[in-house]
Amino acid sequence: MGSNSGLLFGRVLIVGSEQAVAEISGVIQDQPWTCISCNSVRESLHLLRKDPAIDLVVLVPGDSVDPYLELCRTIKFDKRTSFMSVIAIFRPQHAHRGEHAFDAGADDLACTSAPRRETAQRMLRALRVKRATDQLEDSAAVLTALANAIEGKDHCTCGHVERVGAYCVEIGRRVGVCDDELAALKTGGVVHDIGKIGIPDQILNKPGKLTEEEYAVIKRHPLIGYDILKSLRTFRLVLPIVRWHHERPNGTGYPDGLKGDELPLLPRITSVADVFDAISTDRPYRKALPLDQCRSILMGDAEKGWLDIDLVRVFCEILDAGNQHALVAAA
Repeated sequence: MGSNSGLLFGRVLIVGSEQAVAEISGVIQDQPWTCISCNSVRESLHLLRKDPAIDLVVLVPGDSVDPYLELCRTIKFDKRTSFMSVIAIFRPQHAHRGEHAFDAGADDLACTSAPRRETAQRMLRALRVKRATDQLEDSAAVLTALANAIEGKDHCTCGHVERVGAYCVEIGRRVGVCDDELAALKTGGVVHDIGKIGIPDQILNKPGKLTEEEYAVIKRHPLIGYDILKSLRTFRLVLPIVRWHHERPNGTGYPDGLKGDELPLLPRITSVADVFDAISTDRPYRKALPLDQCRSILMGDAEKGWLDIDLVRVFCEILDAGNQHALVAAA
């Protein structure tokens, strides 16, 4: 390959026989990649767990494919290693096992008989994907830190974002949302109030009732948060939560006055979780309310059209099951 591909550095683990390792090492000898080899599937798993800085795992099965498929599955379903890219390079006689490799979580598949350039390109592409994933995780970490810093502006909301995220995920599970939406609910719970970075501390922490002018300032935070996150493509499913978590099914919410089916499910879920946490914890203007009173308030708000009544019922079932403290502990 040309020298331009050498701009990307990475750590590569090759798992296979000595001959297979030698062949793959020869394919990438011109690359500025740090290569580690392992001839044992079991030993490679121990190595991966001790060294999470591996970017790419290349599996080169010999006569027996199944142990390598199991290794791939273990890598991809273990939180400690799931972010690593995995390529399986099969012999021609094992090409029919390609579907099994993808089912096990492999990111790409190649054949030992493929041209060396093609194999190197596939590995380079996998490293680029891994690097992009790392950058997204870094961005998410920055935003989470920012959200936590903003929470620190409000003296009486310690742990609020984690609790809201945990409640949202449990409601989402109960109503059957998909995995991507569950992830969005968890992230949305953390960043839904990120727009409060633009709200003065004296308003956030005012012990008494807000004036109309102060309340108008507070009502800006969903739009401020939306503007902060709108350029981030990975927050596509989170944006409606940030912008619309103060909307109401009857159209009396803000900032856009959405009504009925105009208001998507994820913001509806977040609203229920957000209101519950607001009334069940101490705030500058009042003490936390008892659980029975919180239930009554949620149902009352739902009957007024301020919250989705079906979601309130689901959340009350969660509370009745005694799951509130377990959810908070897991947040």
